[in-house]
Amino acid sequence: MEQHNQKKPAKLWPKLAAKAGQLAGGALVGVLIASYIIREDVAFSLNGVVYLLFIMLFSIILSVMIHETGHAIGGKMGGMEVMNLSYGPFVYAKVNGRKRFFFRLPALGYLGRAMMRFPEPIPEEILRKKMLRFIYAGPISNLVTGIPAVAAAYLIWPSGALLIFGVISLFFGLTNLANVETAAGAQSDGRVIAMLKGKEPGAEVILVSYQLLQEDPQAMGRWSDETIEKTVRVIEQYRDWPLASSLLSTIGPYFYTSNPERFLELTEGKVFQPRSKQAAILQDMKDVAAAAGLYFAGKLKDEDNIEEKLQLISDREPVSRYLRDAYLAIVRDQNDKTLAALDQAEAAIGEWHPLYLEGTALHQLTNEMRDRLTLKQS
Repeated sequence: MEQHNQKKPAKLWPKLAAKAGQLAGGALVGVLIASYIIREDVAFSLNGVVYLLFIMLFSIILSVMIHETGHAIGGKMGGMEVMNLSYGPFVYAKVNGRKRFFFRLPALGYLGRAMMRFPEPIPEEILRKKMLRFIYAGPISNLVTGIPAVAAAYLIWPSGALLIFGVISLFFGLTNLANVETAAGAQSDGRVIAMLKGKEPGAEVILVSYQLLQEDPQAMGRWSDETIEKTVRVIEQYRDWPLASSLLSTIGPYFYTSNPERFLELTEGKVFQPRSKQAAILQDMKDVAAAAGLYFAGKLKDEDNIEEKLQLISDREPVSRYLRDAYLAIVRDQNDKTLAALDQAEAAIGEWHPLYLEGTALHQLTNEMRDRLTLKQS
């Protein structure tokens, strides 16, 4: 595999507009709080500062809950079903048909997440409209609660606690409507809305991701051939965008045991690239997928500079790290270390993981690798 360092073309105006929106939102927060302090002649003390910090923390948590619950309500109104809801580290998820609660740190820089899917296929234009309702519902929920809270604190019931909650909820709503892609590769609600409305490229990535989720929510490789070909076209169309090429790690199970050579063709020029601060976790996941493709094609040990390439995979996400260690051990003919690393990868997923969900696809992968290693030893 050749290595290419390709980047998504920079778009200066959307970045400047997003930054201006964030600055305006921050300025609004400052003006609201400062004017309230001056008008009410607020006195400061150590106890007052502690109380203020507590109210701010509580308001942030409540604003995240309002935001993600708003997404869930908007999705349910459009016929979607909840897969999981994350409020910071607190997670509600459906696992094997059962409702479960977990404490897991968020992934990709999200403070919260509402992961939902359509249970049945729907036409793309209808999907686009329903997705817009789903995405808009989060920040609008913050605005609907934040604006009345600020107005009440100013006009009806002077309350610092109510003002802080209102300002933070308002800030959440406005900043989520900004067109932003985070350093980890996550998309703000405003960015997704711009894509779905055709103001930014990338709508195809969002739509095909939800089509994959609809057909096979556990990513076991049970997609239709048509959906896979559509996904491949989208990956090629946006080959320089980490979010699009990260779909390789999603569709890998479709190819690993049936046509790994085709999967290696798809990864050509998109994997084992020098790491940047942006989307490192997404890069790690697709590199691990490429290593799986090489393994199932019987080419892992023959790949040029394979140890150096595998060592590009960072330690930032435990599952990717342990899978990297497993493939390194295979290259070095260290079967015991390979099996130990596979066990560690499965343990890192546990009962539920923010990136791998129940880990069904990964368990399928590791079991197949164990079977092959056992057969080789015997």
